Formats: sequence, structure tokens, C-alpha cells
Amino acid sequence: MSSQSPLDKSVSLLMARLNKLGVKKITTLSRIRAKLWGLVLSIFTAGLTSFSRDKQFELFRKVPLPQGPLIVVANHVSHIDSVALVTMIGRSRPVLVVAAADYWLVDKASELIARLAIGIWPIRRGSDKAFEDLMKASDLVKSGVVLVIFPEGGRSDNGEVQEFHSGAFRLAESIGATVLPIAVVNSDKVLPRKALSAKHRPLNLRIGTPLKVNSLDRDKAAARMQIIELHKSPLVDAPGFGFSRVRKIAFGWVGLLVVFFWAVGEGIFWPLVAEMPLLLLVVTVGFRWRGALLIAVSAMGSIIGVLTTWWLVDKGINPPSPLTTANMFDYARREMISSPNSAFWDQMWNGIPVKVYAHEAGAIHLTFMQVLQSLVPRVLRIAILGGGGWLLGTTLAKWLKPNLGLVQAVALTAFPFGLAQAFWFWSLYKG
Repeated sequence: MSSQSPLDKSVSLLMARLNKLGVKKITTLSRIRAKLWGLVLSIFTAGLTSFSRDKQFELFRKVPLPQGPLIVVANHVSHIDSVALVTMIGRSRPVLVVAAADYWLVDKASELIARLAIGIWPIRRGSDKAFEDLMKASDLVKSGVVLVIFPEGGRSDNGEVQEFHSGAFRLAESIGATVLPIAVVNSDKVLPRKALSAKHRPLNLRIGTPLKVNSLDRDKAAARMQIIELHKSPLVDAPGFGFSRVRKIAFGWVGLLVVFFWAVGEGIFWPLVAEMPLLLLVVTVGFRWRGALLIAVSAMGSIIGVLTTWWLVDKGINPPSPLTTANMFDYARREMISSPNSAFWDQMWNGIPVKVYAHEAGAIHLTFMQVLQSLVPRVLRIAILGGGGWLLGTTLAKWLKPNLGLVQAVALTAFPFGLAQAFWFWSLYKG
């Protein structure tokens, strides 16, 4: 009996690992891969948009898939095809991509990428073992793992959908699995052959009609024709789900109410700065007057909030002031006594909340006109930050549309550190 070749051993070992992992762990790994690749696509491409039954699903949204044993067949022109399909399918179901063992298992680096980053089911191309390798995935497919197969047998050289091999359809027929055709659109432009990095262009996944294999040749041809027809749909450069949702809010009454009452709250008791929701919304509006309106509403809210605190404290009512220190109030009080106008200039950047200055304005009983006149720097700060975000968002819209949610998540995660630093500084201040 002849010994196994190194490639045969690698194939057997990987198959054994996957069967040992089981559906539950493959599901967890698929979700992790989907989210990580989703971040990569959102940063380095113009985003991934899926279409199913005339419904559009932006990147990071779950796409409904058929239940039960499922085999996805797709066209193949680029390495990013696997990434796109794992990103879309992995959020809903466990997924493995059928890949050439002679390409991905020839060295440790390639195998690590294939096994951990993509999640492949290996087959030995060009041999009588290819379909045998496919059949060994039967138990996992019947247990719920979606198997992605590129029935052209490799990447198309000219971008046209090549003739399909029968393996995917024979497997589906033998285990009663549903075949789902998916057209991967524009991947050859996003990551061309031999390209070292992705281009900032959109990717579309167009999902066809599921079919059961009753006649091998007929259904194989029908699946290929579906993918060809789906490719005729126009390419859609859609913004990500986060950008679309935030933009909708920015152009509605909800957006105006949020920036207004947030700014009012900051002037009275709210510990977070007025510009946070303003910047969140204003980067999505483009060169529209809505940006100026959002900035003006936020500034008006801040003025009303400061005047409210001044009036309450002047009448002997002290609103709560979370995340402030006694040193903040002492410093603000000295500045307000010395010069209310210059005090608010300093407040623009010193890290002391505006509600502290509003409190001290009431405590020393400044007049309404004195407080109102001193708020020019406050309005200017909102105009500078809001206007900067407005112009920056418009300029960088090409990059923000697919990954605005990621940018905002990073910014919101970093903000507490800045808040903690300001609180720590003013806790120790000995001025």
C-alpha cells in the first residue's frame, strides 16, 4: 500500500479538523470571520451590498437565506469573491468555501490563511478524488453548514461566466440540498488579478432563485443562466447601513430634536458635549443647507441650556452636575468674576463643562445680557466643530459611506478616555 502524499495528508487532516469542530464552532468562527471581513471591506472598498428578491441589504445587515441543507454556487473572477460570500453568509449561517487544495495547502502560510481567515473545505482538483472530497462534506452540509462552490472550477480569465462543472449539483442531488445561485458583481474591478490591494469600488452580491436538483444538466444550466442574467443588473454603489440610517435621521425632525435637546441638556446637567450628536449627523448631509441648520439648532440649544442653568442658580436652585470637580467650579468662578467674556473663550478648550460656567454665572448673579454676550465663544466653538465636521464629511464621503458606523464606534470608544483625562486633570489642579 503506497503512503499518502503531503497534499493528501494535509487534505485529510483539515477535513478531520473541520468535522471535529462541528457545526456549533463553525458557526462561531463564521460569524467572527464575517464581521472581521466586513470591517476590511468597509475600509478598503466602497462597501458590499446584497440583493435578494428585490430587497437591498447593506454591509453588516443579515441577509435571509434558505433553511436546511444549502449549497451556494457563484461565479469566480477574484480572490475577494470568497471574502464577500463569507461576509454575507457568515452573519446568518455557518459557511465553508470549497477551495483548491493544490493552491491553498501547499505551504504553511497559505494554509493558515485558508483555514483561519476564510474557512475552506479542500478538494484535490484535476483528479478522480475531487468529487470524493466534495462528498466528504455531506454530513456538515446536512447539519446546516452552507457550502460555497465555484462551479467554474477556477477564476475566469476574461470575467465571463464559464461553463459549470457538475460536482456541486451532484452533491446537492445526492443529499437533497438546495442550490442557491449568487452572482458576485464587480469583484474583478475591486481586486483584479495580481493586485496587491483592493480598489475603492463597490461590490454587489445578487442572490438568485433557490432550486432543487431534479435533472442534473438542466438545473446546472439553469443556475448558470441565473448568474449570467443577474450580472446584467446595474452595479449599485450604495452607502452602508449605518450611513443610510444616520443620514435619514439627519434630514428628519428627529435629528433636529436630538441635537437641540442634547445641547440644552449639556448646558444644564448632561455630561457629554453638545457636538457629539451634531458631528454624528452633520457628516452625512453633504453640501446641503441641512448642515447649517443642524449647527444653528445645536447652538441655539446650548444657549438655552446655559441660560436655564444661570437662571436656576440665580434663583437658588442647583441642577445636578455629574462628572465635575470642585476645582472646576473654583476656576470657573474666578474667571467669571474677572471677565465673563474671556471666561467662555477659555472654556472652549480647557475641558471644563459649559454647565460649570453657567452655574457660576448664576452664583455671582450676572445679568441676562452679561451672560448672553459672553456666549459668543460658545456659539463659535459649535460653529467651528460642526462646520469642520460638515466639510470633512462632505470631502470624505467616498470613504465614510461604507464604514461610517466603524468610524463613529471608534470615536465614541475613544471619547470616555478624553473625558476621564479632563476629570483627572481638574481633580488634581492646584491653580
